[in-house]
Parts: sequence; C-alpha cells; structure tokens
Amino acid sequence: MQLGAFSVSLSVKDLATSQAFYEKLGFTVFGGNPEYGYLMLKNGEHVLGLFQGMFEGNILTFNPGWDQAGQPL
Repeated sequence: MQLGAFSVSLSVKDLATSQAFYEKLGFTVFGGNPEYGYLMLKNGEHVLGLFQGMFEGNILTFNPGWDQAGQPL
C-alpha cells in the first residue's frame, strides 16, 4: 500500500533565484504559486518544495496522496 512520499522543504530567501538554480540542476516546477511564496519542483522521483518566508529552517515533509514523482496516488 502506498500512502505518500517524502520531500524536502527548503526555506529560501529569494524564490525566483532559488527556482532558477534548481532548474539548472534539472528540476521542473509542477505546483505551488509564487504569489503565495512557494513552488514545488521535481526531478525524476526527487521532490523539493521552495518556501519563502514560511519557515525558519528546512524540513523533511511527508506528502500524503502523492507518489515519489509528485503524482496523485
């Protein structure tokens, strides 16, 4: 039974700069909204959340209902 997937949630100072950096590493945006200060990116089965102004530090996040590729179960 698949319950969900883990992702890394990163607290960033500049969302656009961080997005550009991770896109150079092969990540693509698949969710989130810059107007709300966050984006979700994936590269294969690796999922990152970029959050500006929401958290003080980085967090390991469990995402119920997603597979490791960020798709609904």
